[in-house]
Amino acid sequence: MFTEARASDVRRARGEVLSRLDGIPYTAKNSYQAKGLTVASGSPAFVDLVAQHDAFTIAQLRKAGAVLIGLTNMPPMANGGMQRGVYGRAESPYNADFLTAAFGSGSSNGSGTATAASFAAFGLGEETWSSGRAPASNNALCAYTPSRGVISTRGNWPLVPTMDVVVPHTRTMEDMLALLDVIVADDTVTRGNFWRVQPWIATPPSSELRPESYEALAKVNTLSGKRIAIPRMYINADFETSDPIETRESVVERWRDATLTLERLGAEVVETDFPVVTRYEDKQGASHNLVARELLPEEFADRELHELSMWGWNEFLAANGDPELHALVDVDASRIFPQPTGALEDRYGIHQSRFSPEDVTLDSYVIDARRDGVAKLEDIPTIAEGLRGLEEARRVDLEQWMDEHRLDAVVFPAVADVGPADMDVDPASAVLGWRNGTWVANGNVVIRHLGIPTVTVPMGNMSDVGMPVGLTFAGRGYDDTNLLAYASAFDRAHIGRVPPPRTPEIPTSGWVTRADAGSAQPSLTVISTTGPVVDGMVAIHIEIRTDAADVLVTVNGAQVSGMATPSGFAVDTVVPESEHTRRHSEWRGGYGSVVVAMARTGDVVIGTFTVVGGVA
Repeated sequence: MFTEARASDVRRARGEVLSRLDGIPYTAKNSYQAKGLTVASGSPAFVDLVAQHDAFTIAQLRKAGAVLIGLTNMPPMANGGMQRGVYGRAESPYNADFLTAAFGSGSSNGSGTATAASFAAFGLGEETWSSGRAPASNNALCAYTPSRGVISTRGNWPLVPTMDVVVPHTRTMEDMLALLDVIVADDTVTRGNFWRVQPWIATPPSSELRPESYEALAKVNTLSGKRIAIPRMYINADFETSDPIETRESVVERWRDATLTLERLGAEVVETDFPVVTRYEDKQGASHNLVARELLPEEFADRELHELSMWGWNEFLAANGDPELHALVDVDASRIFPQPTGALEDRYGIHQSRFSPEDVTLDSYVIDARRDGVAKLEDIPTIAEGLRGLEEARRVDLEQWMDEHRLDAVVFPAVADVGPADMDVDPASAVLGWRNGTWVANGNVVIRHLGIPTVTVPMGNMSDVGMPVGLTFAGRGYDDTNLLAYASAFDRAHIGRVPPPRTPEIPTSGWVTRADAGSAQPSLTVISTTGPVVDGMVAIHIEIRTDAADVLVTVNGAQVSGMATPSGFAVDTVVPESEHTRRHSEWRGGYGSVVVAMARTGDVVIGTFTVVGGVA
């Protein structure tokens, strides 16, 4: 990390930048392959699985000079939202009483929190249901969920291959467009990229699905003259739905503000129904259900969630090629998604008309693979018919409906409400958090399952609880470029993002001069040890060996003082034992303390870090 950052500094000094992202720090979800790092996907079963290659997006960013600073938190295998995994879970930087993502589907919670808290300039998340949109909404971020095949998913752990997409998180649409110019590109390797592997639905190359320049989309107001739909079901104006959505009044307030911005930009906003959701969510046997309408084979849902996901997992492990674990049959099934002690049972079944994670336990993938083997993609029954049916459902229930109503896009509050932070252990809070519109971002499973592109942007903070809420733009399949342009115009005109109050500012001072002049090309080594525990405090001794002029040291993010020595710098400090030994989950030991050292001479800055007294 620090080596890559220093290399970028050198390039910039020479005027030889690789791209606009050269030297820009970012994070990636723990389900992305980053060569040499673990790719646990939040699961105790894969905590030691090491990425042998970079995911496509990571490789693109590495070529562009961007600097990966770390991997972000998620529930096991992205199979949920705020369930605790091997690394615990992320918390809200806005309000500790509420979740940083939807509990039922917000698995990119670490990416959302890290990007909102400015750990880095942007984050790479993913989405299978609403795992990219939900944390974006709860963290005042921009999120883009692309149409099928626009961004390669190679090197990302799959959950349900038909639905999985890469989701970038940024704080502005300007940043989003700059990022997309790098990561939207043709991937010559198809293995691990489902929509390029499957032979039944023609998917154009990424280069044909993107504009020549994403950044150019920000130069004009594309909303002028556009007709935009707001489904009544998301603004407390539809009382006839079978699974009603109770939108928090402070969310409706932010929607009213957003309406004014849209209209000021020249858009016409009209209230409508939303048949693509209501028809999809009809209960089994109802007249509009996709199976009843013969769009999907009756057994497709089971095949998709079971055999297809098994195939995807096995392909991922085999393509990664970790010599210690490269086949599904060798996985410890009991550790894939263990239930945390004291956690309440999930409640997916109260909403799902089609299937839920509770219908298929993830350990059954391993058990069935050992018993029956893993089917080849082309041998899985009903998959071809099902994929064609999903495409037809989007065409009929969304695109044809939009044509009939002369609609350019659909917009809606990204969520109806935010879940309480303790809903995993408190039954009363669980009732609130599992309501429709709160358990998953609005649109539920439909958006991803039918390949509907969306862009979510900050709409403002709720006046009563201070939590952000986003505005989602959705549209026809492969109308991504227009949606990005609409969202960009809105984001420029609407003040929607407020920095999180729980994130402290980073001090810009604190450098200690150890020599009047230092080496023009300084070196840096850090050695840290722990001492005894006294009165609940752990002693930490830090030896810094450097020939630089100035030194700055932090322990767990807090600056510490020390004294210059002939060989560099020495620090003796203490940290609370509770902080030093704190466990983030019951499946992993305490992390100890993180020591970060920076050294500089003139304009040359280098850095390194180490973990002392815990699990690295």
